Amino acid sequence: MSPTKVTIVGGYGGVGSALAYTLLTSADPCEVTLLGRRSPYVACQLMDLGGVTPFGDTAVRSGDIDDFADSDVVVITASVPFEPLASRLDFLSRNIEVLRPYFRALAELPADWSGHVIVVTNPVDPLTTWLGHAARIDRHQLLGYSWNDSLRLRIAVGQALGAHASDVVGWVVGEHGDGCVPLFDRIRVGGVPVRLSPEQQRSVSAEIRGWYARWAALGVARTTAWTTAAGVARMIHDLASRALSDWCAAVPLHGEYDIDGVAIGVPITIGSNHVSPVHEWQLAQHDGYALHHAADVIRRHAYQCDDALAL
Repeated sequence: MSPTKVTIVGGYGGVGSALAYTLLTSADPCEVTLLGRRSPYVACQLMDLGGVTPFGDTAVRSGDIDDFADSDVVVITASVPFEPLASRLDFLSRNIEVLRPYFRALAELPADWSGHVIVVTNPVDPLTTWLGHAARIDRHQLLGYSWNDSLRLRIAVGQALGAHASDVVGWVVGEHGDGCVPLFDRIRVGGVPVRLSPEQQRSVSAEIRGWYARWAALGVARTTAWTTAAGVARMIHDLASRALSDWCAAVPLHGEYDIDGVAIGVPITIGSNHVSPVHEWQLAQHDGYALHHAADVIRRHAYQCDDALAL
């Protein structure tokens, strides 16, 4: 198995460095390239992360935008420092400035480029939407990372039912933010479908949608580096794997769910360096309305990207 070439934009930040560490200490062979605007910070991470490369078939180095061309996966984690703002959407205008040179380079990748782009920087949905409009590569090569919402759903359901989160299967579609849509009619525990009571559903929804506000209220200037890094590393592993794995991720839609021109969290399957067409599940009416409302919010914010990142 040849090493997976992963380029991390924002490689010295919390998520970027945690992702590099997770990849370099995994059993999968990989070559990690770190990009960042502050060279001394990148050099510091290289000196530290280089110490774990003897543990496996891994390598780490610094690089630049030219490394996108032969990368298997480009991960966008660069961001302004975390602040306790009202919403992830409040980071959009400043993160556009951080990402401008990288997004423009991604938009110029040729149509036959064979890699994948995973956008992690928030707000992930409008940023992935802009890339879907501007990029030459196929839309199924663009993934916005929003898996943490489904993980939090599984934890909350497990707590409500007295089950371990690893025994729970549950899915959150929609926006990575206030517009997330937990699909309560698809929850399984131990492989068996379960139905939460209305009160349990309200409690679980509040747990998921209120998660960011509770985190921001702590007043600590850090993001969810470890959870996000673990999830993105699993996504990279699954992309390279021959096995197929089900995910929810923000993918640019072209008519699926009657939504067009917006990247939003939807169910997909990945594996063998391939992302499946979007799975169009039959949604409950209220979930369908919520998904469309979230798409409208994302579309409005994506216009800011169009103005600021116009090529």
